[in-house]
Amino acid sequence: MLTLEEFQLRLDVDAGTVQVWIEEGWLLPQRDQAGFAFSELDVARARLIRDLKDGIGVNDEGIGIVLDLIDQVHGLRSVLRELLHARADRPPGL
Repeated sequence: MLTLEEFQLRLDVDAGTVQVWIEEGWLLPQRDQAGFAFSELDVARARLIRDLKDGIGVNDEGIGIVLDLIDQVHGLRSVLRELLHARADRPPGL
């Protein structure tokens, strides 16, 4: 896990930008007594956000939509994986 300062250094973003991303719900770091704790998943999402904004020019509304779609796809993949495992566990012929 990374502190806010470590996260900022790794991604070369300022605290205000990170705060906006958290307020928008784009990043969901854990929170403890010391403050925010960022995972490698948060790092990957932040890189994607930065690439969408700076590299492609996607606006804030578009970023929210893209992240929601990615989250939905990830959730659907998990459900599909569970269904495939359940089917594999069934006796042949059922």
